[in-house]
Amino acid sequence: MIEFKDVQKVYQSGQQNIEALSNINLTIEKGDIFGVVGYSGAGKSTLLRLVNLLERPTAGEVKVNGKILTSLSKANLRKEKKDIGMIFQHFHLLQSKTVFDNVALPLLLNGSSKRKIKERVDELLSFVGLESKANNYPEQLSGGQKQRVGIARALATNPSILLCDEATSALDPDTTSAILDLLKKINQAYDITILLITHEMSVIRDICTKVAVMENGQIVEKGSVYEIFSHPKTEIARRFVRTVIHEHLPNSIIEELKNGQKTVWKMNFIGHSSSKPLLSTIAKKYDIDVNVLSANISEIQDTPFGNMIVEVTGEQTEIEKAFSYIQQEKINVQEVAGLD
Repeated sequence: MIEFKDVQKVYQSGQQNIEALSNINLTIEKGDIFGVVGYSGAGKSTLLRLVNLLERPTAGEVKVNGKILTSLSKANLRKEKKDIGMIFQHFHLLQSKTVFDNVALPLLLNGSSKRKIKERVDELLSFVGLESKANNYPEQLSGGQKQRVGIARALATNPSILLCDEATSALDPDTTSAILDLLKKINQAYDITILLITHEMSVIRDICTKVAVMENGQIVEKGSVYEIFSHPKTEIARRFVRTVIHEHLPNSIIEELKNGQKTVWKMNFIGHSSSKPLLSTIAKKYDIDVNVLSANISEIQDTPFGNMIVEVTGEQTEIEKAFSYIQQEKINVQEVAGLD
């Protein structure tokens, strides 16, 4: 559906070349809700804008539906870009136009008849829950309503791809949740592939099926949301995961662990395993004591996901038996040293 192959993007600033993207290789398949997360300046906005050629790659290829957009004629490029919708952080609505006219704009530019425009706009306003606001102007809307107008406008030409440029960053938490629910509804109802960029890992957790982590213009880690949350391999990915799944310990406990010979385990639970009475089972089964230092549970794509840090005391042989038992239960467990 969308493929980046050896993509590089370089900007010129005076006599200096600034490499915004380097060696990007990424595939986004049909039906994905694919998130790209990174801090400001990581290159994620540049990456997104390559998909509809708001930016052109300096080197490499960007394929959309099997076609290299930079190789198309202007006429064919216009045709292909109609298949790519985009929503923005700050909405980009025309303040002098009504909600109806803002949504109708792509269809008007496309030469659609008045009848078809009215049918499509009415359908979309109903879909995003704004049918009663058709004659209102943007200044009369809340931030969430403005973003719904932007979403309806992006869907006007029936695109197969929807690009989301920090679509919830300007919204409060409740409105963000509602917009994410709407994007999931769009993905399911219209079978639209969604590529979104964000600096909020909670957005990745709540909506995405796959994720890429960016730093300094490169993709440093990618995989399913479960993989990244349960086994982050890079420090930046771990930092993002920790913003959602908190596993820090109080400094007083950390000092106690550093000063003594303690056995500390970190465990991740996914799905049904999160409801198992694991700790009571191993405490009864083996001659050990278990002290919970930190624990929390969240949800990823409606599936429970939890983590726990525990201190284990007892004879080393019993501790090893308990550790093996947990592994046999298909629960990710690792011994932790030097907690920070």
